[in-house]
Amino acid sequence: MRLRNFLHTITPPRPIRFMLWATAVGVVLFSIVRLIFLWRNLDMLNTGIDNDTSWVLRSLWLGLRFDIDLVTKLMALPLLLLGIGNIALPRYNKWFAISAVTLTALLVSVSIILYIGDVPFFEYSHSHLNALALSYVSTDMGQSIKMVFGDTTYLIFAIASLTTAVLYTLFVVRLARRYRLYEAEQNRRPTAIYVLVLASLLLFTARGLTFRGQPLRYADTVISNNNFINQLCVNPIIPFCETLINYEGNVINFMDKDEAYNYACDFLHRDHTTFTEHNEAKPSPWKHVVVIMQEGNSAERLQREGYTKGLLRNLDRLIEEGLYFENTYSSSSYTCHGIYGVVTSMPPYMSHHPLKDGVQHSLGTIYEQMYRNNNMKTLFFVTHNRDFDNVNGFVTMQGFERLFAEEDYDIKTDKTWGIDDHLLFDRALKEIDAEISNGNNVAAIVLTCSNHRPFNHPDVEGMVYTATDDEEMAIEYADWSMNRFIDMAREKEWFDDTLFVITADHGRSMQEDFVMTESVFHIPLLFYSPKHIAPEIRSDLAAQVDITPTMASMLGVSYDNHTMGIDLNSQSRDYAVITTPTHIGCRSKEWLYAYDINTKAEYLYDLTAEGDACLKNVASEHADIVATMHLHATATIQAGWDMHNAPEQKKSDK
Repeated sequence: MRLRNFLHTITPPRPIRFMLWATAVGVVLFSIVRLIFLWRNLDMLNTGIDNDTSWVLRSLWLGLRFDIDLVTKLMALPLLLLGIGNIALPRYNKWFAISAVTLTALLVSVSIILYIGDVPFFEYSHSHLNALALSYVSTDMGQSIKMVFGDTTYLIFAIASLTTAVLYTLFVVRLARRYRLYEAEQNRRPTAIYVLVLASLLLFTARGLTFRGQPLRYADTVISNNNFINQLCVNPIIPFCETLINYEGNVINFMDKDEAYNYACDFLHRDHTTFTEHNEAKPSPWKHVVVIMQEGNSAERLQREGYTKGLLRNLDRLIEEGLYFENTYSSSSYTCHGIYGVVTSMPPYMSHHPLKDGVQHSLGTIYEQMYRNNNMKTLFFVTHNRDFDNVNGFVTMQGFERLFAEEDYDIKTDKTWGIDDHLLFDRALKEIDAEISNGNNVAAIVLTCSNHRPFNHPDVEGMVYTATDDEEMAIEYADWSMNRFIDMAREKEWFDDTLFVITADHGRSMQEDFVMTESVFHIPLLFYSPKHIAPEIRSDLAAQVDITPTMASMLGVSYDNHTMGIDLNSQSRDYAVITTPTHIGCRSKEWLYAYDINTKAEYLYDLTAEGDACLKNVASEHADIVATMHLHATATIQAGWDMHNAPEQKKSDK
């Protein structure tokens, strides 16, 4: 009896028991999701270095600390409400308890939904959820829902996340009833003591289970030279919230604007007053240009890069017949940045959506100059609805006379991304042929979409699949559709008068190597015209922003280049700037530099090192190279963003 009385004496009050159970179950759920994340990505442990069992266990332990840290922070306000209701204002305890239960269920449930949803997002992009991903969902909910329901993996995780959130909510509600949370505790003193003890415990857990040095920070996830090991210990809610916090509306403040502008002028050898380089018209064998921008087509899948499955066999063959730049890098890992980079030849802006964010006005693009000054018909073709990603509002403002979207093809489809690629090319061929038949010169961009989740690989006459995986079949189909278009164009009288440019909006994650995965940014760039271009492989560094200036120069049209792009046939590039919503990168032929905006961590990889040595972060050993590449990346992005928002502003005061 004495032991029972003693245990009864030290038993925590009902509100404290509620908080302890709600917190413990939340942490357990997060830990289960982390283990599922590891299980589904075990193959990534076979790549890179620092990938033995000890690193995995260390990462999981650190991940558990982050989970405890987050859940206890989520519980801080509910604990405060219960403390006020039971100690200070017992008369109103019911309302404080209702608020505490609601907040507990809401905060943890939303976190669980994001946590589970991060798993398929990471598998596709090799990065955690970020503010830009939220922008897609919030601005086009219908398309996002279609994408989820059109992809089995996304749908399973969506159902799992919602089910888990509902079950946790029911658990919290039932727990509140079990501990009669809506009735105030009669003994206020022990309740107050326990609230203070639990609050002190929260301070300890919110520091990451340590009182030594600094509290646990997101920067502490950088524990090895293996990117997946580092990502494994991340609680994705933390970087997601930090990208939201760091998103400052239409503002980028990396450095002084004047300093950035002057750096860009000097680096590109531009006039400091106008930032303009004039290109005179010159004789050219081409009258027309067609840019084929394939969705998510990584150059790492080419046979010349060592890929043996032959999914891009048509592109592999065409490369042997044209001018190919083997070291070309996209601006970002998102289609909106790819469109922006090709159309405007300007750099990416991390979590900003360049087709939506910033001042919406004409940027005086080269396409607009070809349309207005050279009387070329400018056409843009997409498979999906015209308003997705604000493509219609953007490209028509930047010099494209006509946009052809899902609504314009007179083809009924319930597919997530609209019509099939080969039908897209059929319409593009028809419209280009009609314009040329009317005596017009044409500049067209064709953006495919079959190689995007949910993947589209229809049964089409003439298309024989060798792959069985959905994604690989979609890659084969996209490659076949592109080649089919080229073959049909060969039959046209205007084929020899047309410069074909084959590239991609971005690459695709294929392996874990650097903190900014190489295959995400490495894209093909082929200039194809068999009558006029001799086969050549160029190893020059090329950026996505260089595609249009190079194409326009080859086309022989007159234009003013006030972009960050260069003509690759007459100029050379030392650095290519790449970004994700959380990282700024700078690529040279010898080095890859990356800067984590949230953790402030810097990475430098020696691409000339042999074997796995190239995967080691050597930033601390080459401070001069780090400083140079950091300056180039931040100055380029800062100057580009300032011009993006005020393209009409002259720089006579510089």
